[in-house]
Amino acid sequence: MAAGQKPEIDSDLCTGCGICVDACPHQALELVDGLAKLTKPEKCDGDAACREACPVEAITMKP
Repeated sequence: MAAGQKPEIDSDLCTGCGICVDACPHQALELVDGLAKLTKPEKCDGDAACREACPVEAITMKP
């Protein structure tokens, strides 16, 4: 994934399963009010492990 990209989570698609949270090697995501959120963007290196793990394709990588 290109440097500087961060996950954008579509709250309409997110089911709050937490798979992306567990897949993130940098602990940049958390479940907040039942939905995944990028709560620590400074820890994210844009490797897209969260996007690849999301079973409902609710995550896209954006600059």
